[in-house]
Amino acid sequence: MKAKLHRLFSKNILMNQLMTIYSLLLVGSIGIILIGYTILTVNFTRDDSKKVLDTVSRELTASIQVKDATLSGILWDIALTPNQFDNLNQFMTLPISEYVEYSLDNWRETNNNDFFPNVLNNLFYSFPSIQTIDIVWDGREDYLHADTRKTNGVFLQGKPVISKDFTLSRPIPIPNTREMVGHIYVTFDDMFLSKDLANDYAVKTFVFDTGHQVVYEHGTSLNDKKINQIVENFQKTGDLDRTTLQKEAVFNDEVVKGLTVLTILDKSNVTKDILHSLIPVWGVGLFVIAFLLVSLKRVFSNYAKKVNSIVSVTKEVSQGNLSAQIDTTDMKMELCDLSDAVNDMIVSLNQYIQDVYVLEVKQRDAHLRALQSQINPHFMYNTLEYIRMYAISKDQMELADVVFAFSSLLRNNIDQAKTIDLESELSFCEKYVYLYQMRFPDSIAYHFIIDESLKNFTIPKFMIQPLIENYFIHGMDHSRIDNAISVKATTHDSYVEILVEDNGKGITTEKLKEVTEKLEGSDTLLSGSIGLENVYQRMQNYFSNGVELVIESQIGVGTKIQIIIYQPKDVSVDV
Repeated sequence: MKAKLHRLFSKNILMNQLMTIYSLLLVGSIGIILIGYTILTVNFTRDDSKKVLDTVSRELTASIQVKDATLSGILWDIALTPNQFDNLNQFMTLPISEYVEYSLDNWRETNNNDFFPNVLNNLFYSFPSIQTIDIVWDGREDYLHADTRKTNGVFLQGKPVISKDFTLSRPIPIPNTREMVGHIYVTFDDMFLSKDLANDYAVKTFVFDTGHQVVYEHGTSLNDKKINQIVENFQKTGDLDRTTLQKEAVFNDEVVKGLTVLTILDKSNVTKDILHSLIPVWGVGLFVIAFLLVSLKRVFSNYAKKVNSIVSVTKEVSQGNLSAQIDTTDMKMELCDLSDAVNDMIVSLNQYIQDVYVLEVKQRDAHLRALQSQINPHFMYNTLEYIRMYAISKDQMELADVVFAFSSLLRNNIDQAKTIDLESELSFCEKYVYLYQMRFPDSIAYHFIIDESLKNFTIPKFMIQPLIENYFIHGMDHSRIDNAISVKATTHDSYVEILVEDNGKGITTEKLKEVTEKLEGSDTLLSGSIGLENVYQRMQNYFSNGVELVIESQIGVGTKIQIIIYQPKDVSVDV
């Protein structure tokens, strides 16, 4: 077990550490979410149960009040006035034949149809919630019973059978006295607004009369023996043990119209509701955790294998096996990029070794050519000098100047020096322009300005001359006689500025953008390149403090090339 834990948390296996940390964070996060959900569910279910209990109790109380008002309305209709009471008394005490004669006589005298069976029938129409009406009269062994099927009423022997449905009773008094001569029992339908809600939440409801006997009961039987015992004790003694009941259930008790309304929700049912809500969520949560852990293990294991394959190849290369390559068949995303980069690096390393070997061979060949160049240029210089002197002897000074300029340029081009001072560079540039002036007389003007402090400023050789050559090759308009080019070298506080400006054909926007992108993206000096890229790259390599090359051009207006060479403020440029 310790060995497994050591491998799991081993610092030498970063991928295992990452997987372990990520898994712990993931499990912890999901665990916190599940615990939070559990707390919220428990609180919500308890609050919801209390609200349901309050709703059921409130609706049942309201229903009792309505039914009590209905019972009062029934008494109002049958025994409120002396005439009504006398009509009821005659019906309950006289034989039916004598009561019919009494009713007819009363109808003739008062023109009121108070035939009591009709009164009963009207009560069922006036109060649709009535199921049965039972009237018990003192001194009689039978009682009057009416229901929705026999609305006129019939006399039955014995005592009324009290239904399990909601039944209210009220004594029947003699008007204007407190003497009671009978009782009326009215059974109502078992519907109240929250009945379905009570069924859904297993709420048990009781309604007790003043004698603590159950007049209404709704809901499934209580499973808890303690709760049942508390209810039974209340029926016997009228004392409700609220302390014990509160431990076992959520309940409400309220007295309405002399009736005690008790609503009970067993806490075990609340617990079941909580479990029913939590078990699926916890099941899904645990399944997600297990699924993610297994998936992460597979993903990270596969990732670790691929990383190990990369590491093994790099170790082979470090041991001298430069032919080793990483198999990128199963590599994806960053591992694929990394593998390709390592493979390219190995190939480049092999190529570099090959290039170094070839360069050594070329250097040896260059030494041989250098020996040859020491002979041929001398012959050419001597020949050009002879031509110049011959021109002078014939008083051809202009020709002598042309030969001298050409000879100087040739000598400079063949010279193997890597650097030159700025004054000499501009001098050779001037000779170059002079040769073009000889080719195109009265068509070209030039102007070179250099600060005195910059004459000895060292720059890479051929830094400015290629820019002037580009003008004569690409920018000069041979149809004009006002072609002009200028070079201005000035010094500033922290930089040296060299400005090459002409009034030539100019460069198109597309071409200028292409040239600029090449300058910005070029990072390798190509052999044989003498254009702008070559100039810019050699300046970047030579000037360590930084250099900029900015090109501005307009078609038909000309081109301006600005070279900015940054220098420390405390260093003199007069070197």
